[in-house]
Amino acid sequence: MVKATKGKRNAMNQKKKRAHQKLIEGHPPEWVINIKKCVKGGPQYDSGNWTIYRVPWSLREVHKSAFVPKIISIGPFHYGDPGLRFMEEHKMRYLLRLLGSRTTGKGGQAEDLMPQVHNATLLEDLEQAMRELEQKTRQHYSEAFNIDSSDFVQMMVIDGCFVLELLHLYYKFEREKYVDDPIFTTRWMLRTIQRDLVKLENQLPFFVLEKLFDLISVAEDPSLIDLVLTFFDPLLPRKYIKGLIDPEEEFDHMLEVFRSTFLSSVKQNITPASKQPEISVNFPLVQERQLVHSVTELEEAGVELKNREESDLLDISFQGGVLKIPPLYIDDNTAPLFLNFVAYEQCEDGKPFFTNFLMFFESLINSSADVEILHKNGIINHVLGSDQDVADLFNKLGREVVYDLDECYLSQQIKGVNNYCKAYYGSKWRVWFTNLKHDYFSSPWTFFSLLAAIFLLLLTTAQTYYTVYGYYISS
Repeated sequence: MVKATKGKRNAMNQKKKRAHQKLIEGHPPEWVINIKKCVKGGPQYDSGNWTIYRVPWSLREVHKSAFVPKIISIGPFHYGDPGLRFMEEHKMRYLLRLLGSRTTGKGGQAEDLMPQVHNATLLEDLEQAMRELEQKTRQHYSEAFNIDSSDFVQMMVIDGCFVLELLHLYYKFEREKYVDDPIFTTRWMLRTIQRDLVKLENQLPFFVLEKLFDLISVAEDPSLIDLVLTFFDPLLPRKYIKGLIDPEEEFDHMLEVFRSTFLSSVKQNITPASKQPEISVNFPLVQERQLVHSVTELEEAGVELKNREESDLLDISFQGGVLKIPPLYIDDNTAPLFLNFVAYEQCEDGKPFFTNFLMFFESLINSSADVEILHKNGIINHVLGSDQDVADLFNKLGREVVYDLDECYLSQQIKGVNNYCKAYYGSKWRVWFTNLKHDYFSSPWTFFSLLAAIFLLLLTTAQTYYTVYGYYISS
């Protein structure tokens, strides 16, 4: 045992001597040589190309269920996850449909899945197209993945073809109301896949889908944009969704395609940075640029809340003491969808529209009373159980979100609301009069109670007067 220990020490000493001798002879250490090779070859990944990101750790810890896929992995972030493997069979089945193959149906009999629609649907053509896009695809992710080239290209083909076939089948499902496929006949599966495919970490670059779509589509197929919007519309249904997007615009992924449908009108209303008034340093920044009053306080200050129908979700306005907010329907899909929009904005260099929208609502809603007022005015409708559940949801959504006041598209509206409330709370007479209206004129019963009290006071005063008057007369 002692001899073995001495042998190890001698070997280590010899290694140190050789390294020292190399340094003396002018040879740098191996790690220096490796770094020099990297510098000479240039960076393998350019952050300027990133469009698909790992959700920031702090945000992920608070809202993990909103970002981690439940049943299916698309792309490399969750590639090989043991909990998501059972969907690989469905992916392969959908690939076979696109290739015009046959599969074994129930009872062991072969059934036709789909005729071969185009010569370019040959697997070799798909593989070759994706191999040519492999390096470009890798560069659009914020991480380097230890997935060899063959597996990465296979993932691109199988995942991309699954997404496209799913979009085609859903488009058919919307028109015919039935598709004979396990994903569509199993009620919970389709909705869960819709939620999974809108998650930031579960995306393929849109140019990958476009290339595959060009190879497998036929003339009568709807456009890829139409397929994507039809598939995601149930997550937050709206009218005329296909008219809310520029089909010629370039998109990073399906998440951005859906997000862009909310931005058409609000982008037109943004005041250019060069025309925005400079904020004086004498004003407190929070008071000037962040909403500091809840719905209850706004109503107390005389701000009128109105439902802004037929407007985009983000198109909020304030003018003449009237705050107009488009209606928002809240269900189990709303929070995960908004959080993935926000996570994308936290990583991307662009206007954080949904981050601003979310923080605006977080400031508006402090309690169930605020939700009740918004519901009464037709601004919020929900199926979460109680108004307190909605208040808790919004109070939690803003946690660990980085809020840049300089990039807020609602800055003018917020400034207007704050100034209006500042004028109200600066006048004691206005506060007194508002409290009087709230306490005694908020309903017919409180008004009648006030009248009854005044009438009783007058009777008591008259009775006292005549009693005292009679006493002096008799004296």
